[in-house]
Amino acid sequence: MIWNIRNLVTFVFVIVMWMIVDRLHINNALAFIIIFILMFLILYMPILFTVLWDSNLKRIEKFLLSRKSKPEYHLFYALAHEIDEEVEDSIRLLLHKYKGIHKQALYKTVFAFYKKEILTVKEEIELIKPPAYKNYYRAIVCIEEGNNTEALKIIHEIPTPWMKNALLSELELKSNHYADAIELAQQALHQSKGLQKYVLFKTYQRKFPEMQPAKEW
Repeated sequence: MIWNIRNLVTFVFVIVMWMIVDRLHINNALAFIIIFILMFLILYMPILFTVLWDSNLKRIEKFLLSRKSKPEYHLFYALAHEIDEEVEDSIRLLLHKYKGIHKQALYKTVFAFYKKEILTVKEEIELIKPPAYKNYYRAIVCIEEGNNTEALKIIHEIPTPWMKNALLSELELKSNHYADAIELAQQALHQSKGLQKYVLFKTYQRKFPEMQPAKEW
């Protein structure tokens, strides 16, 4: 039903835009480019905004619940709520859908880390393409293995602020510095956006029950 409405809106939009550009006597090639850009902004910018930049956790959750049939989105919801069967189902569907080595490695790493299978994480992270994500999981492995010196070295190479503070929070938690761990977790939550913010928030709700809830919630 959602897609039917979206298709209808798109069709009407294209017709109206063609009428407008025809009246303005705009070159057909230029008109096509303008309409394509406007269609992209109208149809996909709201999705990109929610996925990457939104900070309203209720809105993000509503977005995820409305897309439960899409494993790319449902994986985040399942991870956030630790729904084991749905995490596994989403990963299976994503591995079937995306055959690229780097994508496969990322999804396998996420699943192995979720199941606390550190040896599998160590095998898969070397095939992850984005350096920030590779280093993120490399640091996690070092923390899990008690190699704090190497973990800190890797963490300082990560350019993404929320990743740094999330990892430093884990490091402090492992070192039994609970207050410092909470403070760093709050910083990571504040710095993150979109789906990642939602997963962090739900994770920290379990890990740090006394943490102040995010204002956006």
